[in-house]
Amino acid sequence: MEIQEETIQKSYSNALKQRKSSTPSSCCSPQTQSQSCCPSSTVLEAGEPVSFGCIYLKPILRDYLEEGMTVIDLGSGAGHDLMTAADLVGPTGKAVGVDFTDDMIQEATENAQKNNLTNVTLVKANIKDIPLPDNSADVVISNCVINLALDKSQVFNEVFRLLKPGGIMIDADVIATQPLSREIKEDSDLWCSCVGGALTKTEHEEILHEIGFTNISVKLGNKDSVQFDVPELAIESGIIFASKPIA
Repeated sequence: MEIQEETIQKSYSNALKQRKSSTPSSCCSPQTQSQSCCPSSTVLEAGEPVSFGCIYLKPILRDYLEEGMTVIDLGSGAGHDLMTAADLVGPTGKAVGVDFTDDMIQEATENAQKNNLTNVTLVKANIKDIPLPDNSADVVISNCVINLALDKSQVFNEVFRLLKPGGIMIDADVIATQPLSREIKEDSDLWCSCVGGALTKTEHEEILHEIGFTNISVKLGNKDSVQFDVPELAIESGIIFASKPIA
């Protein structure tokens, strides 16, 4: 079966609608939703937007983001990590969210307004083709989104293009602990469930190295932060760091 971007987009948008209506389901298929990375089962702080990520990024972002930085969040969703980034970079910084669904853009816009964050900008776009300038971000972040992309090399190329020299990518995502079978990769439900599109550690490293990233690090998440762990499918939460060389 050929995976369709329209199917992914629809399932992602439906996840927000279901969450807001308190329907006990997610963008994930029935057979996997109990271990779903979307929405996250993390206990959020009061007032935080819903998270559809697979790792609670706030502690990590605190270590990497500074006032005045420009941060781009790929697949920003309802704005959970985007709002955290906006708060950390302060009024002199910028937090730019990129998402390809109207519902998520609207939800994130409303959340930014509720939190009086005037440094947030939302851009509706597919993360494989982002209408933002080269060398415009100090940090690019993402949380359980790039695994949904059909052409991950193209997405990582966009990240490289958007980063300033010396900039850092922080990508929390699901990682396959062994190569996935063709049956899993071609299952539309599993792909939309953050499973079928997962890359292994080695596959991440090879793609990022070929693009030109340095300081590449792919680590499985610790059990306090992991929201996605399906051992029978060889899938776990992890986080990928990589830098764009200064020269």
